[in-house]
Amino acid sequence: MKANDFAKWDTHHHIVPDFYVAELQKLGLQKFSGFAYPKWTPQASLKAMKSLNISKAFLSISGPGVYFRDARFSRDFARKCNDYLASVVSDHPDSFGGFASIPLPDVEGALDEATYSLDTLKLDGVVLMSSVNDVYLGNKAYRLFFAELDKRKATVFVHPNMKMQHEDHGLLNALHWWQFDTTRALVDFIRSGYHREFPHIKFILSHGGGVLSPLYRLLIEKLKPENPNIEAELEAWKPQLFLDTASKGYDEQLALMVGFAGSNHVVYGSDYPWANVIAGRTIANKISAQDVQQGLTQAQIQGIFMTNAQQLFASKDGVPVTSPAKPIHVQTKPSTNTTQYHYHCLPAQVSNELQQLGLTNIGDRPIWNQEQALAWMAENHSNKLMLSLDVPAIWQLNNYDRASVLRTYNDAVAAIRAENPAKFGAFGAIDCEHLTYAISEIDYCLNDLKLDGICLYTNIAATSVADFIHPRILEKLSTLRVPILIHPQNTDGIPLADENYLDAIYFMAKAFYLGIYEQYFQQSTLILTHTGGVVPYIAQPYSILGYIQLHKKKIPSFVFDNFIRKQLKGYAILMNMLVD
Repeated sequence: MKANDFAKWDTHHHIVPDFYVAELQKLGLQKFSGFAYPKWTPQASLKAMKSLNISKAFLSISGPGVYFRDARFSRDFARKCNDYLASVVSDHPDSFGGFASIPLPDVEGALDEATYSLDTLKLDGVVLMSSVNDVYLGNKAYRLFFAELDKRKATVFVHPNMKMQHEDHGLLNALHWWQFDTTRALVDFIRSGYHREFPHIKFILSHGGGVLSPLYRLLIEKLKPENPNIEAELEAWKPQLFLDTASKGYDEQLALMVGFAGSNHVVYGSDYPWANVIAGRTIANKISAQDVQQGLTQAQIQGIFMTNAQQLFASKDGVPVTSPAKPIHVQTKPSTNTTQYHYHCLPAQVSNELQQLGLTNIGDRPIWNQEQALAWMAENHSNKLMLSLDVPAIWQLNNYDRASVLRTYNDAVAAIRAENPAKFGAFGAIDCEHLTYAISEIDYCLNDLKLDGICLYTNIAATSVADFIHPRILEKLSTLRVPILIHPQNTDGIPLADENYLDAIYFMAKAFYLGIYEQYFQQSTLILTHTGGVVPYIAQPYSILGYIQLHKKKIPSFVFDNFIRKQLKGYAILMNMLVD
């Protein structure tokens, strides 16, 4: 069936009233995170709904939400928005439902507004921003608010919000930060134990829950030290989670969403009017093709478009998760290489030097043991290990001491490699934040030590929008014909709670967006580490960053690659890249 043959309920459909835009502009928010506010009226929504065969849309205010200045202002602003939204719903009760805006982090105001909106206005639930002023949903002060929602078995729509330090990040916001912020909000909620305390709240997670689906197994692994029961708890909580399809129409994304949430826990979202009708139709067409792409039945596709949302709003006790009839697969490049490119090595010399420098917090990282490494290779059917260093404490040192430790490592790993070059290769450890050192150490590692590649330790997530790696280092890297391992400086944290953990992904996003990949890395072999399985999920949308860049737009190339070649360049790069 064609997309327009399916009737739809739209759980992700925004209002942008003139008074709301005017108020934000008075507050100095002329745009939202670099994007102009779209023109919107109720009639425009009804027209778009007719074009997309949407029979009912659940309206909400998008980011940046309603909390500004102080609690008093925010309470009044939220009330004005909710009264207006309720009037639109009342004028068109068959076409619209709505989620009330809530003035968190003002908990008292949030409780009052939730009570008024749900009891008096009879709205369908509430919309919460993933974060407000960098305060996330796991905030301990929010306990009373979530207790009230739990008592009501309320429906909560979670929408990403901009982080103040990323206001100027342009398209990186929509394609990276917003998506990851939704998942970070959920991680924060879980770490506070709120999923156990308040198990009756139903959540609609916008934009597919961000990167929740591909990251789920890694999050469980990383959260287990804090909570050994986390896997069982989250599996029990899953019936309360629904992922919407706003901006999530690509095959790999839908496959991972359905595989994680179940075919009856994915609901349609258009993101109108922030996404226009053409974008909405593109997403709908992708969903309707999942019978061919992933073997979903017509009933399952109709569920995504409408009946899953109907069940969500009708149920007070959650909706059991139904797995797809057939296994969902994400197609990635099959690996025939038995070389393991990401295996850590901590030579005794490095450990000793760190202790002499007063750094003892190196975690449970074992000292290099060749017999253990060979046993690991046999168990994992690997015939060669490429060794690299991973000690986050090194990045706390001053430049001189850091350079000394990395030189000690490079010398030590070269000796390990020389003893058994058939079994062990090695990446030279480079501090790419230290210009002079980095260039000379690259030459030392490759020319003097004859190492097999270079490892860059990055913290790109902490830099401003236009900052990356110094151009002279990039120029040097562009001349190399050895593999380059991209490794976050800190891998001890929990993904998203520690933004640097997934830094290799942001490295690629920014390299595409700044035009750095095409200028310096087209002939390079990049290996991304600590990606958590996210790369196939972001491969298609991140391709757009290579065409709509910060400093130039390449729309003709995008049209040709997307509609004629039917493959975006960034997608091909990411899907064929070596990743961990």
